[in-house]
Amino acid sequence: MNKRERMKAVFMNQEADYVPAGFWFHYPADYTVEQHLEGHLKLFRETDQDIIKLMDDNFGNFLTQGIRIEKASDWRHITLPGRSCTHYRRMEELIKRMADKAGRDAMIFPTMWSPFKIASFTYVFSGSSDEKFMRHCKEDPDSVSAGVQAIADTLEDWAEGFLDAGADGLYYSGQFSEPGRFSQKEWETLVMPSDLQILNRVHARKEKYNIVHICGEAEHNFTASPERYKKYPGDLFNWDVHRDHFTLEQGREYFGKPVLGGLDNHGILIHGSAEDIAGETRRIIGSFGKKGLMIGADCTVPADIDVNRLRAAVMAAREV
Repeated sequence: MNKRERMKAVFMNQEADYVPAGFWFHYPADYTVEQHLEGHLKLFRETDQDIIKLMDDNFGNFLTQGIRIEKASDWRHITLPGRSCTHYRRMEELIKRMADKAGRDAMIFPTMWSPFKIASFTYVFSGSSDEKFMRHCKEDPDSVSAGVQAIADTLEDWAEGFLDAGADGLYYSGQFSEPGRFSQKEWETLVMPSDLQILNRVHARKEKYNIVHICGEAEHNFTASPERYKKYPGDLFNWDVHRDHFTLEQGREYFGKPVLGGLDNHGILIHGSAEDIAGETRRIIGSFGKKGLMIGADCTVPADIDVNRLRAAVMAAREV
């Protein structure tokens, strides 16, 4: 099998010749398209991992640039740039160039932040705070939802453009399910609809895939609520198995889908030796089995990590 065939087998919940693996980290926000291309290719080649996940370190800044939300009702009057946005054009170019360089060898997945997370970033980038965003969500959820819907409509179109440019799907960062933020009902009303809007657009395309990453923020001890994502049209699910106390085996049974992860990006990947990492990788596969599994981290790893640590996991997965 080549890398594309191997990942397709995983998405179809079939056993590949060996368990694929992949890791990623953040890049400087001011990187050019050329620097992103070189940086992502360097990681791909040095680790020999099985997919190329394109990081988005703009966090929606260009999309909502110049928008300042003083009161929740301001969300009802925002204007967004669509595909004319600088960030969209850069990501589209990066996808096209990456597809030309490595698309025959590996699947390519651009990162997409959830509309709700981008709404939160809008406050932060304008000098306000996530706390004010949360207050607006509680005080006037309908107005916030109007703004999130506008962002979702734009990102849905961006997703279509990314797929047309050569992406094999999305690496979608699902957010705001941290315990204590919203009740289940609030979350299903405020957050879930915009997520589903984008993911369903990808799901409708033939041989395009959704990797759903369930992300918890640092101020919430990186915890999230994976159980809220059961209805999501994901083809591969990833979450923090160590802080969410939700094992890979539990995720496989709960989602009924292949899973990604297993290695602690705050633990063994940072503090263990290459031998420790390889041993833990083999243990995970031995316990879980080879079917429907991709080895990876709970979330991003530090940008200054010794890539030999990551390569140790990639190579160990091939030995089982």
